[in-house]
Amino acid sequence: MNVPRRVLGQLSLALLIPMLATACGAATPAPQATTAPAAPAATAVPAKPELTMWTWKVFHVPGLEAVAKNFEAKEGIKVKITAFNPDEVYRTKITTAAQSGDLPDILSYWAGGQWELAATDQLVELTSQVDPAWKGNFLAGTYEKSSVLTQAVFDTCQKDPKCTYKNLKVGQSFSVPYLAGQAFFVYANKELLTKAGLDPNKAPATADEWMEMMKTVKAKTGTPGLVTGVQNPDVSAFWLFNPLLMTSCGPEKYDAIYNGNSTFSDPCALKVFNWMNDLQTNDLWMPNILQTNIDPADVAFSQGKAAFDIGGTYTLGFLVSQGMKPENLLSFAVPPLKGATLDKLQVSAFALIDAAVTKNSKHPSEATKFIQFLTTPEQMAIFAKTVGDFPAVKVALDPEKIGPVLVGLMSAFSDKSPFDTSKAQTLDEPKKVLELGLQQFITKEIKPDDLVKKIDAANKAAWDARGGPLK
Repeated sequence: MNVPRRVLGQLSLALLIPMLATACGAATPAPQATTAPAAPAATAVPAKPELTMWTWKVFHVPGLEAVAKNFEAKEGIKVKITAFNPDEVYRTKITTAAQSGDLPDILSYWAGGQWELAATDQLVELTSQVDPAWKGNFLAGTYEKSSVLTQAVFDTCQKDPKCTYKNLKVGQSFSVPYLAGQAFFVYANKELLTKAGLDPNKAPATADEWMEMMKTVKAKTGTPGLVTGVQNPDVSAFWLFNPLLMTSCGPEKYDAIYNGNSTFSDPCALKVFNWMNDLQTNDLWMPNILQTNIDPADVAFSQGKAAFDIGGTYTLGFLVSQGMKPENLLSFAVPPLKGATLDKLQVSAFALIDAAVTKNSKHPSEATKFIQFLTTPEQMAIFAKTVGDFPAVKVALDPEKIGPVLVGLMSAFSDKSPFDTSKAQTLDEPKKVLELGLQQFITKEIKPDDLVKKIDAANKAAWDARGGPLK
């Protein structure tokens, strides 16, 4: 190696000085032991946590995963999405996991149904964390009506000896909505309507016209008229009976009937019972309908096994995921009976699915950060476009961002609905009689007049036990 001459000169001088000092008798200090400075300790970088989220909506998984991927890119935190289906399996999974302490970090749950989980200390309280900016993301009537314990829900619970969440307080929140929409929608298979000689683009104006369309399809094509998840007792009552009752009787009479100040034997209500019984009288239900739950019903409809399917906004995305083409679908709100008090059912959105952080989570801060990220307009638009479902967050009605089919469905909504201001309280005792009775119409075990008597008796007894009808 060639060393520059200048450097060599400096090295020679450095060696010569101590030698001269020794020759002149100068004392040289003994070399001192020195300790080499310790190498800085490596700073341990904590591993980013991996979160888990459960849902029961299988077709929602791609949308949630798309958001999770964006969250990981932004925060470096993975979120694993797992679906358990059908509904009963999911509920059982949650019950078992709650008992063993194995709930996920984030839980999807039916909006408004989370109070029992909260009351048993299964969910992290979010009341103070959902600030005005976060609240501002949600559609009106979603977060504040089902994710926050309202005075009305609290009062009803306190009066009900069977209520299990009396320990909660008004204003508490344990979840936020990410899916909204509404039930009360009917989907028609346009190909079957065409084969039956019906106009595939014309929705029925009344329930009577709808019944005639079902009869025509059955007569001309041999295909059953109607399918929906009747195995679930809530479906017939909530998705079909209640909207028919609301339009037939009007909001005031609707509330009076449920609140014990009127009766189900009122002519406006009896018309609804007779119409629903006629579905079986005319053999319009798909075979084995009582063994058919919600998702299997939608699958059957997508396979052309029935002309009409009752569901909601959430049904559209599932049907498309099953291979149905949007252009083969005609949708409309449950139509009123001829001569009904209301000539149209106004439909408005409300929360359907909430996301909650569980007490089992070892990373509640990160889990909360994810559900806040999930419910931003940008991520909800991605979710909506991916799965074709109705977000609980304000997103732009832009076909490029959420897809043209969803834009069309959203445009069918009204700003308000009679259900928004309804003060009807459905007590468990008459509700069970109603739900069983609607199923017994299908098995021909009961007639409308007899069912009405049973429901009225159950409703009166239930209100009497609570001190009388609701005023």
